[in-house]
Amino acid sequence: MHTPEEPKNNPIVLIGVFSLIVLCVLGLGGITQLETSRRINGRPVAAPGVTGTQAAETEAPRPRAVHRLADHPLLTAPVRLPVVACTLPGFGVSDAELSAYYKAGVGCLDQAWRPVLEQANLPFNPPALDTSPDLVEGPCGSAPAESEAVAYYCGRNRTIYMPTRRLRDNGGGERAGSHLATLAHEYGHHVQALSGMLRAADSKIVSAGEETPAGLEMSRRIELQANCFAGMFLVAVSESIGTGLAQEAADDFQYAVEEPPEKNAHGSPDNQSEWASAGFTAGVTTSCNTYAAPAEDVG
Repeated sequence: MHTPEEPKNNPIVLIGVFSLIVLCVLGLGGITQLETSRRINGRPVAAPGVTGTQAAETEAPRPRAVHRLADHPLLTAPVRLPVVACTLPGFGVSDAELSAYYKAGVGCLDQAWRPVLEQANLPFNPPALDTSPDLVEGPCGSAPAESEAVAYYCGRNRTIYMPTRRLRDNGGGERAGSHLATLAHEYGHHVQALSGMLRAADSKIVSAGEETPAGLEMSRRIELQANCFAGMFLVAVSESIGTGLAQEAADDFQYAVEEPPEKNAHGSPDNQSEWASAGFTAGVTTSCNTYAAPAEDVG
């Protein structure tokens, strides 16, 4: 799951499950204030003797987020992640080994997504990564209980939280693919935040109400797209990490646990698996347009 970029008053953690336990980004009530400070990019004034036309010709457009959904530039033309030579350390389950594994994984994710965002003139900044053994209170509010979340992405400080103890004991255990799937999913929320889709979707959730059918449906569209983005990454690194590990990670999404209809913020296990498979099989951004999908495909 993710944290919103719109104001909320009552913190809520929406639950999602990968493998045997809940996997989520902090829920849609984790932020109590809208990000009110946004830099306004002005145009440089032409120097004396330089016409406005000449200045415009030499001025490169600044990358900026696009707050759209179904018609977002990333989703209207198919873009494939480049093949990435991803070098991961040997997998182990100690805190130090898991931390090293996650840090290397984020580096590979940066390599995969940076050129795609830059090509679309969207901003890119690597996410911060917190691999503390457990979750603590942070910019997105109080740490969720272990029964509610084992990992999450905080949109407020652009940080992926991968607590090593929780993930070892209640998340992926000794399955490297499960840990990689979790990381790639959370990074998918970072892509949504950078591109502007996360803010656009959160605005609709706020308007509809977090726990209304419309609000929950939009939350599912966000979460299922993150699964699809994860699938895109896994196929992009499959040659370097091994097809077996890549497939294991892609298959991990099928083990999601069904949420009750009134709390369904992530989608059914079948739909979670289908969207991850869409990214893994097609490997292009247009295959991840959950915002244009019929309601039954995001249920």
